[in-house]
Amino acid sequence: MKKSRLFLLTAVFISLIFPLRQVQSAAPSPYDLISMVNDLRLNYGLPAMEIDGALMSAAQMQSDYLGSEYGTNFPSWDMGHVGAGGTAAIDRAAAAGYFVGPGWNVLENWAGGNDSIPLSEIVYSFWNDDAHMGNMLHPDVVHVGAGVTEGDGFVYYIIDFAVQYGSGGSSSGGVASTVPTTAVTPKIVPVTVVTPNEDGSIIHEVEIGQALWNIAMAYEVTVDQLLALNSLSENAVIYVGQSLFVQPAYTPTPTPTATQTPRAPTRTPVPAQTAQVVKTQVPNSENNGSGFFGLDRQTMGLGLILVCGIGLVLIVVGTMAKDKKSNPPKSK
Repeated sequence: MKKSRLFLLTAVFISLIFPLRQVQSAAPSPYDLISMVNDLRLNYGLPAMEIDGALMSAAQMQSDYLGSEYGTNFPSWDMGHVGAGGTAAIDRAAAAGYFVGPGWNVLENWAGGNDSIPLSEIVYSFWNDDAHMGNMLHPDVVHVGAGVTEGDGFVYYIIDFAVQYGSGGSSSGGVASTVPTTAVTPKIVPVTVVTPNEDGSIIHEVEIGQALWNIAMAYEVTVDQLLALNSLSENAVIYVGQSLFVQPAYTPTPTPTATQTPRAPTRTPVPAQTAQVVKTQVPNSENNGSGFFGLDRQTMGLGLILVCGIGLVLIVVGTMAKDKKSNPPKSK
């Protein structure tokens, strides 16, 4: 019995929590979108727009088309206004049964983003530029229609404005607008330029009502530069609290690396040599070239010559004596 009661209590708790989560995660309805834009118009002294069924149908068909055609890969801004078969907003409205006569037009705003982006961000930030604000605050809007499509955590928003120029918002037509021109000037939220960081980088935190174009203007850069620095696509949207790089950090100039050249070995200093007195040897007549028996060369040479001469004389005398003996003189 206790187990069954516990099970029933658990089931009731889950049934209460689950629908609550579904409501919290659901995307805003097309009527929520129209209501917020009407509040914007009232803040500028403009009348609220009247909802038209044909425009609601045309807008919903366009948001469904973008969701099925592009999914999470958002189209470019201009392609977001092209419907199935290349149709424009005025063509889609006419196809849905809305009367479009001479002097009429259908203006359109579209946006896409993840389902965590609040609707106020779509109206006051994504569409905070001259073109989109001009559509929402147009004094000659007669009827309005909107469409919202959610899928895979992403949401597409479409809002169409049927304009009869010169009507002043009256469906009877032909009535000039009594709203001052200044009343339809888009309210631009000023951008406060932040001080660069120590490394030279500039990071801007997006505030409500700011868009890429007025951030770029405040920092004197281009929208393309902001897109490139933040790796954003051409059709990217920004949100409140997002940090945008406006200027990257300075790139330090590489310092040349000193090459260590080995020093030549230090030479050992040679002490200065003191000149030494060299004694010149004088030939000693007593022992210079001394030979046998202490005789010098000159004496030995003379003695040798004398000996040779005596020897030669002896040889000659001996030869002559021998010749006399072998040839005695003959007597006559």
